[in-house]
Amino acid sequence: MIRTDIGEIAISIKKNGTLSCKNIDYVFTPSFDNLSKLGEPSEMVNAYVVLLSNDAYEVVTRLTEPNEYIIQYVEEKFLLQLATAKKILKCCCSEDVSPLIGTRNKSGLMQNQDILLIARSLLDYGVAGRAKIRISQRNENKTYSSEFKISDYINNARVHLGLSLDEAKKLTMTEYILLMANKYPDNEGLTSQEYDAVVASYKQRRAEQLKQAEKSI
Repeated sequence: MIRTDIGEIAISIKKNGTLSCKNIDYVFTPSFDNLSKLGEPSEMVNAYVVLLSNDAYEVVTRLTEPNEYIIQYVEEKFLLQLATAKKILKCCCSEDVSPLIGTRNKSGLMQNQDILLIARSLLDYGVAGRAKIRISQRNENKTYSSEFKISDYINNARVHLGLSLDEAKKLTMTEYILLMANKYPDNEGLTSQEYDAVVASYKQRRAEQLKQAEKSI
């Protein structure tokens, strides 16, 4: 069973080589164990930054007539993103994904943009986490980290969730967040959205009161 809610993606290939959704041949799972294959903690963050970078697009949109140097810069950025995306797909699948993403001498079945989209989704679910949970303002983490220390999350899962080492390694960040939130729900104070709603409501009531006061003068 493919769990798309925690970030798993399945791609199938028919015998004639076309993409299909009937038979599952390739399953991509952005688990802690798979993402650790990307390298050191800093390399994982760098991969995330590379895939989400819009530097090349911003440079092109600012210029009316891009010159050869700008074109070369954009091509280099795109090739770096594509290489990073292919590496992510390789790490997140137990099968040889060459038929999908291609090799140095042969193109794969997938379009480059599709490779980028899938890789970004895998990192979203596997590194950032796409869990919709309640987080109060006081517990929001707005700091930036240059490293993604998977070992810390694996150890936390073992200690707080009672999982074995193998079970903890198989978690994605999204699943980890959901499990931790279920065990330790955050009921302290207002979330950012709730706070903004309260402030907006107060301002509206205050404006109405002032308007009524002016009429009575």
